[in-house]
Amino acid sequence: MSMLSCPECGKRISSMAWTCPHCGTDIKGHLVECPNCGSYMLDSQDECKQCGAKNEEHRESKASDGKNKNVVPGDMNEGSGGRHAGVWITVILVLILCVGGYYAYTLYKEEEKAKAEAERQAAMELELSVQKEQARQWKAIADCDSIELLEQYIKANPDSKFAGFALDRIDSLRLRKAKLRCQELEQKALQKVQELGEQQQDQTEQTKEQPQEPQQD
Repeated sequence: MSMLSCPECGKRISSMAWTCPHCGTDIKGHLVECPNCGSYMLDSQDECKQCGAKNEEHRESKASDGKNKNVVPGDMNEGSGGRHAGVWITVILVLILCVGGYYAYTLYKEEEKAKAEAERQAAMELELSVQKEQARQWKAIADCDSIELLEQYIKANPDSKFAGFALDRIDSLRLRKAKLRCQELEQKALQKVQELGEQQQDQTEQTKEQPQEPQQD
């Protein structure tokens, strides 16, 4: 859309206006171009108000060329209007595509965000489930005296927070077994010493009970 001066009142109006909104002069189809200065005037005016060129001369020159005396500026021409309409339609389509593309991209990002959040929640639930199972297994063997079961638990759950407790339990059981073994060995040694002492005592008593032979001169 372009702007031009009204040939009647001289105020600026739209090239698409049918009449001047200021003075009410009919514009559509009544404009001719001044051959001298290129401004527009009404086909009913005798001369151009800008340069004073005679309108009759313009009419005669246009008639001799076999062309229409009325000149429609810019967007008032029907062909030009069609071209501008096509441009506006193209602009609107581009805007629609841009808005649609942005909306689709926004939906895609929201779906990706929701998917990532769902995966994170699933991972947290799985980890919690594993921790609960590890805790249940540890509770079942925490008070047992089987080193083999404790070692199996550590092997099956190396990342469990109870693996350290299991190692401490194994060390404690091994230490206790070592102490028990030492006590058993000490008891066996004491029993052996007692048995040897009793044997020596029996031998001494037997020696005393035997009669002594007389000594010969």
